[in-house]
Amino acid sequence: MTYPAPKILLVLAGLIPAMMSAGFAQDASMLAETVPDRVLFVTSGGFWQDQDEPETEEAAPETSAEAGQTAAEPETVTPPAARGYYRLIAIRGEDNKSLVYLQQIALTPQGPESTLTIGLDEINALGGYVTDIRPEDSTGAASQPGFAAYIYLKTDPKVIEPDTWSVYIDELGDIRVEQSSN
Repeated sequence: MTYPAPKILLVLAGLIPAMMSAGFAQDASMLAETVPDRVLFVTSGGFWQDQDEPETEEAAPETSAEAGQTAAEPETVTPPAARGYYRLIAIRGEDNKSLVYLQQIALTPQGPESTLTIGLDEINALGGYVTDIRPEDSTGAASQPGFAAYIYLKTDPKVIEPDTWSVYIDELGDIRVEQSSN
C-alpha cells in the first residue's frame, strides 16, 4: 500500500482546522456585527478566583439500625473554585459623554459569562469623553490575581492631552479608582 506524499498530508492537516473553524468564524463575525454602536472601548485582563471554604455535608443514616451506631464521618465536598477575568467597557451615553463599566467574567464550561457589572462612579461622575483604555499588562498571562488598567479621558474636548485614571483590583477583589499622577 502506498501512502500519500508528506506534502499532501501537511496540506490536509492544515485544511482540517480551517474547515472546523469556519463555523466559529461565522459566529465571531455575527458577534462582531451585533456589538452595539455605543460601545467605544473594551479591554480585559487579570484574573480572579474564588477562595471559598469547602462545604461539609453530614451523611444521614440510611436505616434505623444504623441510627443507633456512631454517626458517619462528615464528608468534605470541594467544588471547583469559580475563576475568570475582568473586563472594562466604555460606552457612549445618551448625552455623548462616556460611561465606564467594570465586569467580572466567569469562565464556565458553556463559555465566558458575566457575573458582575458595576459602573465606575469616580469616572462616570466626571462627565468626560474616554479616549482610550489600556491594560497595565498586555502579555495575556497574569501571574497574580487582580487587574490594573488605565483610562484616558477628557472633560473638555478642546484639551489636547487627556487625563489618566488608574483602575486597580487587588487579589481580594477590592477596587480602587484614582487619577494618575504622571
